[in-house]
Amino acid sequence: MVLIFTGNEQLDRDLSKKIEDSRIVYYPDYVLEEKEASTLIASLQPNKYNFKDFMFKVREKNIKVILILENDKVKELKDALILGIYDIVFDPFDLEDILKMIKTPTTFSKVSNYIKNIIELA
Repeated sequence: MVLIFTGNEQLDRDLSKKIEDSRIVYYPDYVLEEKEASTLIASLQPNKYNFKDFMFKVREKNIKVILILENDKVKELKDALILGIYDIVFDPFDLEDILKMIKTPTTFSKVSNYIKNIIELA
């Protein structure tokens, strides 16, 4: 089951049409209560949890996260990488980018530059 939690109605509908066994979600507690979810497609959106706490709880359930971010300068990128979220799409993006990530997760080597910047190994 793929949960779609982007807060963008058009994007949610477009993704839902292209992803079998998907469900659009409108509130974070549903994500945390869902027992059969394998993947969460999400963007930053205000809810009762802060980003790091919410994503920690999602990852604790072994749910793969595909995260949509505005750019690679947002502070949440660091938290996402620390939580093992490597499937990150930056605006502008194509639906195909997300669909590919469902089937083929991003490798560590593809996000290593972001991680180097965070831990200052470069």
